[in-house]
Amino acid sequence: MALVLIEEILMGLEDAKLSLDEAVTTLDMLADDLHPDFAEELRPLLEQQFLNPLQARAIALEQLLEDLATEAEQPL
Repeated sequence: MALVLIEEILMGLEDAKLSLDEAVTTLDMLADDLHPDFAEELRPLLEQQFLNPLQARAIALEQLLEDLATEAEQPL
């Protein structure tokens, strides 16, 4: 039963990681495609307020997934 719960948690976290990665990619593309008149002001705001925090969370989630996968492989 515990293994089933761990697998479901891992799948949910992997889905969250994929969503974060997609958000980061979308924001990065948006920032790259900004009109030059807006890019100077908006790009730093997008990076500081959205892109950097999302990337940090994606990295942390990736580490959590690796840690959980390692723990799941350990015998009970």
